[in-house]
Amino acid sequence: MSIGLTVLVVIIGVVLLYCALEKFSTKSRADEIFGEWQRKATVDPDTRRRTIVLAGHDMERVERLLATARRNNPDRTEQWYWEKILYDMERDRRL
Repeated sequence: MSIGLTVLVVIIGVVLLYCALEKFSTKSRADEIFGEWQRKATVDPDTRRRTIVLAGHDMERVERLLATARRNNPDRTEQWYWEKILYDMERDRRL
């Protein structure tokens, strides 16, 4: 084989490997999004709406509060986390 043909085969191999890896990473991201959607679907829509409204529609704040609740209280349901942050925000508003 000539050097030019060898280089061409290596480039094609690298491109195919990149495409395969990209496909796998896209699939895992899709699985992550689907899992998050399923988790949110288990939360009562009224609880989610009340929490978001009380947070002033600041979704970054809601996500931070959820992350803290999940870290401090492992092995709870998603509904429990949303009710917990709703309760905490309502409690803090009364001060």
